[in-house]
Amino acid sequence: MPRPSTKDQRRSQILDAFETCIARYGVEGASLERIAEEAGLARPLIRHNVGNRDELLQALVVRFLECSKNAMTQLLEALPSENRLTTLIDWLFDPALSDPRVVLVSEALIAAGANDPKLCRAMRKWIRDFLDDVAGVVASSYPDADEEAVQAVAAGIAAAYFNVESLTPIGPMTDLRDASRAAAIRLARSLE
Repeated sequence: MPRPSTKDQRRSQILDAFETCIARYGVEGASLERIAEEAGLARPLIRHNVGNRDELLQALVVRFLECSKNAMTQLLEALPSENRLTTLIDWLFDPALSDPRVVLVSEALIAAGANDPKLCRAMRKWIRDFLDDVAGVVASSYPDADEEAVQAVAAGIAAAYFNVESLTPIGPMTDLRDASRAAAIRLARSLE
């Protein structure tokens, strides 16, 4: 009986190592040598299981976007039927739900997008999808609000969230996080 393929397991191991390297060194600094060392694999195994550097980055971006989409879908599905927007804001600004590694990877991918049009489009879509999800909750919470106001409130909430979230890697910024949450709540209530 043939031994089961370890390609999927190795692929995940390699992408995990690539994420760790991106979080530490940025996209450009995440060399194949560093990835191989972090994964505990020989460099040729990276090419064999994932591909060249471009294929590796593409696979990581696809995985990052899928994980983000799944996490947001789960969050939206878990929102209660009442006080949806307030609950969403509470969760967005909850430090327990923040992951410094995810923040560092997203920031590195955004920065690398400045020199990579395909990556730029992917990251812009990621942000646009997030804004659309927030706007959907805003619109359902304030059905009489006009579309322009809904979009403005969603953008303000998202901007406050991304600002605070971007600081996660340097440690707790409790006062700023709390004030940003309060600002997001005030902004939402402006639609009343």
